[in-house]
Amino acid sequence: MQATTPVGDGTTALIGAELVRLVKLLVAMRQHMPAAHPGVDHTHYPVLFAVAAGPMRVSDLAGCAHSDVSTVSRQVSHLVTHGLLAKLPDPDDRRAHRVTLTDEGRAVIDRAVAARGAWLASVMADWTDADARDFLHDLDRFATALETAKAGYERAVR
Repeated sequence: MQATTPVGDGTTALIGAELVRLVKLLVAMRQHMPAAHPGVDHTHYPVLFAVAAGPMRVSDLAGCAHSDVSTVSRQVSHLVTHGLLAKLPDPDDRRAHRVTLTDEGRAVIDRAVAARGAWLASVMADWTDADARDFLHDLDRFATALETAKAGYERAVR
């Protein structure tokens, strides 16, 4: 088994700077992304994509969307008004509701995924499939490390 060498301070500083650059570019590019629905803006997608996994309570949805319950509740109300989500009685607690995706909500997600795929294909036009798969592997590894760190921070706060 090969011994691992910890990541050095210089490398983490460079990664940090590139992540800041990446986030700024992604935020700047939002305005150029095609709209999948006139009633949906970039803040609604985490909610839509989380609900796509299956019906859930707003409180659970907030955790999945990495947002607070009041914000997600407002977003859910907005998306219900636009016919993209529906509220159904919770079978485990009739006083509560679960949020579910409507057929139109599913169509919005499908259009958003297709548009995102086309956009990424254009951005990565000079990459090979192997380059993209390597990037995907590293991106997944980094996201998993972030999720693990987040869970550790949340446990420490409790």
